[in-house]
Amino acid sequence: MKLKFLCTTCLLLCFSIANAHIVQLTRAQISNSSKNTRVMFSLTGPTRFHAFILKKPDRLVIDFRNTTLAASLNNLHFYKTNITAIKSGQHADHTLRIVFQLKKSVHADEHLLHPHGRFGYRLVINLVNSKTAVAIHAPQQEQLVPEKIFEPAENIQAPTHPTHLREAVVVIDPGHGGRDPGATGTRGTHEKMVVLAIGKDLYAMLKKQPGIKPEMTRHGDYFVTLRNRLRVARRDHADLFIAIHADAYINHYSRGASIFALSQRGATSEAARWLAQKENYSELGGVDLEDKSYLLRSVLLDLSQTATIRDSIKCGNDVLRQMRMVAHLHRGFVEQAPFVVLKSPDIPSLLIETGFLSNAREELLLRDKNYQHRIAHALMVGILQYLHQNPPPDTVLAKHHA
Repeated sequence: MKLKFLCTTCLLLCFSIANAHIVQLTRAQISNSSKNTRVMFSLTGPTRFHAFILKKPDRLVIDFRNTTLAASLNNLHFYKTNITAIKSGQHADHTLRIVFQLKKSVHADEHLLHPHGRFGYRLVINLVNSKTAVAIHAPQQEQLVPEKIFEPAENIQAPTHPTHLREAVVVIDPGHGGRDPGATGTRGTHEKMVVLAIGKDLYAMLKKQPGIKPEMTRHGDYFVTLRNRLRVARRDHADLFIAIHADAYINHYSRGASIFALSQRGATSEAARWLAQKENYSELGGVDLEDKSYLLRSVLLDLSQTATIRDSIKCGNDVLRQMRMVAHLHRGFVEQAPFVVLKSPDIPSLLIETGFLSNAREELLLRDKNYQHRIAHALMVGILQYLHQNPPPDTVLAKHHA
C-alpha cells in the first residue's frame, strides 16, 4: 500500500511538472488587405511551432508544441480572405494543430513577436496573395528543418519583478486655447475656458489617486497645435490620453455629451503617415523599428493600432457609464471618428465632448463650476475603473491587480 501511494504521488508530481509548461493560445485574429491575409495568435508563454503548407487541397497547417486552445475559433471572420475554413485538434502529446483551408497557394511569412508593453507573445503569419510568390510546401521527411523556437534569447531575460514600479500616466488635453477659442455659446462662453476648467479639476482629482500621474497638454489659455498635443503624450510616456471638448451645432436643440475613439479609417491614414516618416521608427511602444522590414513594421503598427482602438473603446465604455449619471448623452455608445488627437497608434485615447454650447441650457450647465466638477469626477471614476481593470505593465496598479 505504501509503495502504491508513493507511485501515485510520483505520477501526480510528474503530471504537474509536465502541465506547468503548457502554454495557452488565448486569442486568434484574422485581417485582410488587397495583398495579403494576416493571421495572429496570442499566447501566454514561449512555445515551439511548426508551420507548413500542404497541396491538393491548399492548406496552412500550424503545430504548436505543449499548447492548448483557450480561445474560440468559431467566431473568426474570414469573409473575402484566402481562408475558406478553420479546423483545430488537440493531440495526446499536448500538440495543438490548427488547419486553415485556403482558396489558392500562397507565400507564407512568419514573424515571432516577444512580449512588450501590454502585448504578450504573438505569432503573426502573413499569407501573401501574389502570382509570383512561391508557395511553401510541406518538406519531405529527409529534408525536415528544425522547428522554429518561440522563446526569448537566453541572454536577454527580463526580470520577473521590475526593480522600479512606475505610476500610470494620464495625459489630459483641454482642447483649443489662446487664439483658438473653439465653440462659442450664445452667452459668449468660450469652449477653451470651459474645457480648461474641467481639465484642471480632473488633473487635481487624479493627482490625489495613488499610482496615477496626471499630465496636461496646456495649463493656461494658450494655443497648442494638434500634433504637439500628441508629442506631449509621447514625451510623457502616456498610458492614456483624454481630450476634453465642448460641441456646437447650427441646431440649437442638439444636446448631450459624446465620447469618441479613433475610427479604423483614421487609423489607416495614420499608419501610412507613420510608415512614411522615418522619425517614427523608434517610437512605437518602445520597440525599435529602425532595423525592421517595411512588412514587419506594418505588421507591428497594425497590431498596435488594433489593440489601442480596442482598449480606447473599452475605456470609453467605462467613462460613458459614469457620464450617464451626471449628464444627458448625445449618443448612448462610444462613437468612432478620425480625430487627429486620437491618432497615437500605441496610446489608448478618448475625445470627450462634454455638451453643446450652442444649446442654451447646456451652456448654462457648462459655465457652472459645480457641474464642471461633476463632469471631471465622472471622468476620473471611469478612468480609474479602466486603469484598475487594465493596468499598464510595470506600474503600481499592475502590482496590486496581480
